[in-house]
Amino acid sequence: MRASVVRYLALGVLMVGLAAIAWTTLGGDGADDAETATNTTVAAEVTTTAVVTTTVPPEPIEVLGTADTLTDLDGWLNTDATSLEEIRAANKLTVVQFWTFGCRNCKNTLDALSGLYADFRDQGVEIVGVHSPEFSYEADVDNIIEAAADLGVIWPIALDTDKRNFHRWQPGNIGYWPRVYVIDGDNRIRFDRTGDGRATYEQLYDTVERLLADA
Repeated sequence: MRASVVRYLALGVLMVGLAAIAWTTLGGDGADDAETATNTTVAAEVTTTAVVTTTVPPEPIEVLGTADTLTDLDGWLNTDATSLEEIRAANKLTVVQFWTFGCRNCKNTLDALSGLYADFRDQGVEIVGVHSPEFSYEADVDNIIEAAADLGVIWPIALDTDKRNFHRWQPGNIGYWPRVYVIDGDNRIRFDRTGDGRATYEQLYDTVERLLADA
């Protein structure tokens, strides 16, 4: 009987051992489950949103009025033309600037005008510099010719010695040197600015470029 008890006890110990091994293999107390969850990489769904860019067109270039003519001139330089109308008829756009060679502000604009002339002259743009002297030495034609050569002014110059056109184009008590206009093919003023600011002549360039594109 004692032998049977011993055998039963040994069998019980064996069963307990096998159960312990099975428990460990199958996951034990759950610690392995927690570690497995921690190390699991979860793929995140990425949503791509398309960005739509809207380009706002520039404001239309205004019509500021009808351009006047140039009368009672003392002649022209750098051209065979004899009137503003003749120049306008031969071109798509005409840039008219009132200036005088002794004016520092006027001189400050000449590089910008030279660049515009170089870029657009062959596309139908002409510049007319209406020379309206402020002082007596600026009224002398020889001085104007010399100054124009020194300053690189190669576009037509209208000699407005008595400033009749200067005052008619700029009514009121104040006239400006320089003042620049753009006249289109229908004799409409599309640009009118005073002074020598860089922004003014950048806008002038942009206006000419846009009007040519629309012509």
